[in-house]
Amino acid sequence: MSATTTTRSDEDKDGLITRLLEVQGPCTTPLDAALEYCRVRADRVLPMYILAMTPHAIVTILLIDAVIAGHRSSVVTYCIWLTGAMVWRWVWLARLQYNVQHELRDLRNMQFWAKVPAILYLRLLSNVAITWGSLLVGVPAFYGLFVGGFAAPLLLESRTSAATRLKECISWINFTAKRLFRVSMVMTVITIIGIIAVFVSQAALVGTVLPSLLGVDTADLNITLGSWAWRLRVFYFLFLLIDVYWAVACVFLYYDSQSRRMAADLRVRLANVTEVSA
Repeated sequence: MSATTTTRSDEDKDGLITRLLEVQGPCTTPLDAALEYCRVRADRVLPMYILAMTPHAIVTILLIDAVIAGHRSSVVTYCIWLTGAMVWRWVWLARLQYNVQHELRDLRNMQFWAKVPAILYLRLLSNVAITWGSLLVGVPAFYGLFVGGFAAPLLLESRTSAATRLKECISWINFTAKRLFRVSMVMTVITIIGIIAVFVSQAALVGTVLPSLLGVDTADLNITLGSWAWRLRVFYFLFLLIDVYWAVACVFLYYDSQSRRMAADLRVRLANVTEVSA
């Protein structure tokens, strides 16, 4: 009985993935598909994400404490550690995206570890674009955001060189720029709503629920929650929630952008063939 249930569950999941790949619609369609994938495959997504982010989270918390306490020598040390943790994060996020991509498209013949150096290189380029591109009206930052998110699915899908694939990726981003911009706006709104919800809930809990309903003295708790160390931890926690979702969403956005560009090219070629035939 349990084996039959498991088989049906797997078939339902596989059918869901097939439907997600075939859906066409507004800019939020890939985001909805990614959310549904995270719900269905949480047992596979979360362990890999925890593996990717554990060193990064530990070093980030230590860095926050060092910055708040003004320990400059420790800040330098933790920044060096954070660089290593970032590389570790990129590698295992790429592995997470590889797992998602493997379920959506068969990548059985692709060697993941052979592609890791190229993925890290594109990740580095995208981070430079995001960091310094913000000074140039955000245009390079926009490209950096999606090139970084697309790096793993982009390179794992083909044996073509990273430079060639990067050019193709930029052409897809150019073609779907308006759609991807709307996606980035949706993600920004979600992030802002999340921040507001967390801090409003925190204020209500400390200001009303605990003292009025439970009779708890929150004087010391208010001091803790009012500190920048706590606020930065909350921001980082929200970043983790958004980041795991974004890692999965980028795979769906990648295929969405790719399919739209390829469909447009196909329509142009068919139009040319029709003109020649006429």
